[in-house]
Amino acid sequence: MIKKKITTVMIVFTVLVLLAMCSREFMFRATVFIYSPKSAITMEYKEKNIKNEGKDLCVITKNAPIEEATQAPLNTWIVYHFGPLKFVRYYGEG
Repeated sequence: MIKKKITTVMIVFTVLVLLAMCSREFMFRATVFIYSPKSAITMEYKEKNIKNEGKDLCVITKNAPIEEATQAPLNTWIVYHFGPLKFVRYYGEG
């Protein structure tokens, strides 16, 4: 009985995580949250499509997180599309 409940909870949790990973907005804010929770909540950004299919650039226009080591804003991020799933990482400037 307990095993069945645990299995059901794990399946529901896995489905919810996969659904969240299909959202560009959620994944972008979740990744920025690692660097700065305040920025993730208050930031504004614009999307730039690049010619490579399966990738988008997102540029934070307001409240970008600040890197502690260099005190530079982290403005440009890249979103990778693997089917319906999205993965985000800092792209860099330039």
